[in-house]
Amino acid sequence: MSTQFEPLDPEEVVVLKNDYCKILIGQQTFRTRELTERAILILRSNDSILNKNGWDNNQINWVHEGVKAKSLRYGAQNWQEGKVRMRIIVEFCPDDPQVEEIAVSNEPESPSEPKSPLDDIRRMMDEPNS
Repeated sequence: MSTQFEPLDPEEVVVLKNDYCKILIGQQTFRTRELTERAILILRSNDSILNKNGWDNNQINWVHEGVKAKSLRYGAQNWQEGKVRMRIIVEFCPDDPQVEEIAVSNEPESPSEPKSPLDDIRRMMDEPNS
């Protein structure tokens, strides 16, 4: 069993195997976009400061364009100016990851295809002058 979670595209569909696993959305089948939108809606409705005044452009930017900030990251010597935003993602980890099959030809390489760019030059040098 794999433990490699990968983000799902917003339009990809999820079907929950157990009814009791439903959170945020009252159904077992949904697009990941619907789950993230619902999470943002719940975040907005449960913030006591935002409940009084609603979300203004500065708060809405937390989940869209980002807000101006600076960050001191691991291994960095100094603060770095930029923007920070909050992303809510849905990830999936397959029980049995698919092994990517690589088509391998049983035929030998064509002699006309050089193995190295220098092979053509070597072959020309080995040929007697005409």
